[in-house]
Amino acid sequence: YKFYYVYGFVLLVFSILVVVTVCVSIVITYFILNAEDYRWPWTAFLSGASIAGYVFVYAVYYFVAKTKMHGLLQTAFYFGQTAMTCAGLAIVCGAVGYLGARAFVFRIYRNVKSD
Repeated sequence: YKFYYVYGFVLLVFSILVVVTVCVSIVITYFILNAEDYRWPWTAFLSGASIAGYVFVYAVYYFVAKTKMHGLLQTAFYFGQTAMTCAGLAIVCGAVGYLGARAFVFRIYRNVKSD
């Protein structure tokens, strides 16, 4: 029998990505709430979604430095696929960041009573 370790490795890397995204979103939300700014949800979403920006910048570097692609069709296909992949990554990581920050905010304000 042949075991494929790549799926376990991808699951491990994805788990680390989720944990780091939630932690960064919580820290940024904490700083925003300390500044008495109530507009934390979009900041939490965008802090998670910003990962896709780094991936896209690396994809541009990879295209310029590593690949030997040339021509309009190859370039359009590469950057079209990369843009769609980065958009999906931004939505997933942004949602993970927002949900983690939302759980954090609900947790810290659970016992606050206003009279």
